Amino acid sequence: MPRAGSARRYAQAVFQIAVESDEFDVWLEDLSLLVRALESDELSRFLDAPEASAAQKTEVIRTTLSQSVGPLAVNLLALLSSRNLAHLVSDVADRYELLLDAHRGIERAEVVSAVPLDDEQRQRVEELLKVVVGKDVRMTEAVDPAVIGGLVARVGDRVIDGSTRTKLSAMRRDLVDRRS
Repeated sequence: MPRAGSARRYAQAVFQIAVESDEFDVWLEDLSLLVRALESDELSRFLDAPEASAAQKTEVIRTTLSQSVGPLAVNLLALLSSRNLAHLVSDVADRYELLLDAHRGIERAEVVSAVPLDDEQRQRVEELLKVVVGKDVRMTEAVDPAVIGGLVARVGDRVIDGSTRTKLSAMRRDLVDRRS
């Protein structure tokens, strides 16, 4: 099934429409609402069911969502469901958000720490990453006890590894090298 490529193409098309209409945040909200609507297994299964006609799917979409999202978002979901691809809405929304962040000069960062960061730590890490990359940063966090202490940050193709695990590995290599 043409999953990732299709989601990327639809996200690019939505982004182009948002650029032309200068409605970036409207689309962000509409896509978010579509994703939430499709969290209903019943609706999601119906919109991806090959047995249901495109007309039936479009009618259900218009009835349930036309008061919540814009007409172009309704059309997007109708188009996807007519191709049994409504399940791609979440991927389209994620890819749209990536395009929007790039457009706004926001870099994505993934920070992995041994324990959850508190608000002060989170703010300090975010400020440090802003300085390092020279852009605003949108940070996601993950916890991995294997890090032992410190943290590992990935921003674009950069990795900033300040983990205790890496420092211990370096010390071990240094000790082994000294023995040789």
